[in-house]
Amino acid sequence: MITAQQFWQWFKEINTAYTFLNTVEADVKEKLLDNFLEQLHGYSDQLYFEIGGHTDHVTELIITAAGNAEYFGKAEELISQAPVLAPWIFIALKPAANDLSKSSWNSLELNIADLWFLPLSRAGSNDLGIRIALKNYELIKDNKDLLALLYIIVDTIHGERSAALDIKHIDASPLPEEPREKGLYPIEKLPAFVSYYKSRK
Repeated sequence: MITAQQFWQWFKEINTAYTFLNTVEADVKEKLLDNFLEQLHGYSDQLYFEIGGHTDHVTELIITAAGNAEYFGKAEELISQAPVLAPWIFIALKPAANDLSKSSWNSLELNIADLWFLPLSRAGSNDLGIRIALKNYELIKDNKDLLALLYIIVDTIHGERSAALDIKHIDASPLPEEPREKGLYPIEKLPAFVSYYKSRK
């Protein structure tokens, strides 16, 4: 295992290569990403990462625990010791995004506009679950990537920390003809609904 300081020392020496990920050959990119994950797993094998352009002059590095609240502290500890290093912005845990139109995982892609959710609660419990209703459910209900992709979408829309701590269960169902009449909400309304739900506790 390595310390946070050792990880960042490695990153300071090699970071320039990662600012050009989208301009290199696919095999070079894959090697760079594999090398990054190997180094990150030297610090904690339960952490993962995302690298992306934010503007022409800023590159984001997000350290994520893949929704595992037990390792949120490890992600935050690592980011707390990050150096000031242009052109990088370092972020612990995936923040909420309000501009998601599609999301994919392995063999499956879903349009966000096609997703609605039904709040689920149990008697005697304040825990909130959601049932995500989607078009073509019968065609993809047995796809092994479906549930993983739904969790990714909720993470992205609601933010990793809030999704893990505020939503205790996710499952899926067919989309009814008139979803609003059945008590469903568009999936992009999830953060607002969770805030309302928590205010009533």
